[in-house]
Amino acid sequence: MTARLPSAIAWLNCVVPLLAVTGSYAISLYQGSVVACFPFTHGCTSISGAARYGDALFLFRGLMMPLSMLLAIYWWLQWHWLTQRVGPRRRHTVALWLGVISALALVLYANYLGSGSGFYEFMRRTGIIFHFAFALLAQLLCVQSLFSARHQLPARTLRLVRWQFALVSLQWLWGFVSLTIDITQPAFEYEAKNIVEWNFAWAMVGFYGISGWLWWRDPHFPTSRTHPPAQS
Repeated sequence: MTARLPSAIAWLNCVVPLLAVTGSYAISLYQGSVVACFPFTHGCTSISGAARYGDALFLFRGLMMPLSMLLAIYWWLQWHWLTQRVGPRRRHTVALWLGVISALALVLYANYLGSGSGFYEFMRRTGIIFHFAFALLAQLLCVQSLFSARHQLPARTLRLVRWQFALVSLQWLWGFVSLTIDITQPAFEYEAKNIVEWNFAWAMVGFYGISGWLWWRDPHFPTSRTHPPAQS
């Protein structure tokens, strides 16, 4: 396996959700389901609200379902890459399982999006909370492992890892902002929570995009390296 296929999978995990969300918002805007704004700074609608109605829901579900599979593959590849780069560690396996559970939670969220209230809303909220929370923890474990072995990493690899750390830090920052909003409950609570959601999401998927560059810039993806023949 060369670095091209793993890099493509990592980049798809960044590009597909961006296409799903922006495409769904554009369709909802065209069909009059949402108002026009720049949701990253105005928060006129949530990600769920942009994809919940009309044809937007079909596009969103149609992209989120295969994305969950791509995410599971990504975390398996990340586990291999970390093991080869840093060495076998328990936290790599923990990150793998957190990532896979996060991918499965995305299926739960997408499947119940657009359904009625009550149980369906509970399942949707459970899916999105587990998806975001477990992916963030998995990303944090990966960055922590790489920084602990930074003396083994080339300078260009370490620069990209620092970018990943910045994105993980932004997610934690937005998480604290969300908690503050829940506690203070300002008059603009709805818009503020939507702004947090949009910005949290782009920071999360940006992590996968940087992984694509990390793997691409390796001379060979670790799983493709062959061991020297045994000495007779």
